[in-house]
Amino acid sequence: MRHPVLNSHNWCIINSGKKLPLFIMKTAAVIQAAGKGSRFHSSQYKLLTPVNGVPMILRTLAPVLYAGFDETVVVIGAHADEMRAALVNYPVRIIENNEWEKGQSTSLAAGVRAVRDSSDRACLLLGDQPFLKTETLRALLAASDEHPEEIIVPFYQGKRGNPIIVPSSRYAQLLELTKGDMGGKRLLISAGYRELSVEDPGILRDIDTIEELKKYE
Repeated sequence: MRHPVLNSHNWCIINSGKKLPLFIMKTAAVIQAAGKGSRFHSSQYKLLTPVNGVPMILRTLAPVLYAGFDETVVVIGAHADEMRAALVNYPVRIIENNEWEKGQSTSLAAGVRAVRDSSDRACLLLGDQPFLKTETLRALLAASDEHPEEIIVPFYQGKRGNPIIVPSSRYAQLLELTKGDMGGKRLLISAGYRELSVEDPGILRDIDTIEELKKYE
């Protein structure tokens, strides 16, 4: 972790109960948006399908940009040219995963490799979560501020969701464990995590089918 400096997103709780600024942690958001969306039976690519009039990937991106991450990385693969065009006017770094057909974990690994030398923690997001709240992301960051060496996982009504925050001390382990299409599940099982209860059903609503989109839209 780099030399501490002040930042409004990073606070520690002292015995007096007051919040005092502690140090900045460079925080990256990694959005996994490379999959084909094979269960989403439509003539249009899933992540570019309108959600209340806005492409799904941009709906997912909006709360991320408002949350105040230091860097946002979007990992693309399928329909790469169309995705680049959709993201061209947004402050994101695009990473193209040429191995996306081998499973979601290849996109996760590509994203983590892209930020491992420039971040102290990463928020790992799915590109098909258009109903996520900015407040949830900020709550995850606040929990990570208080427990910087722990993986932070959101829960809604007792159910585990996404995104999660992973400290840089776990990057190597995450890269080793992400094989096939398991994503970060192996890391959670292996390393354990801290639960954060949130009032956001959006953490459970990653859209796989048209029917799911119609249900939640």
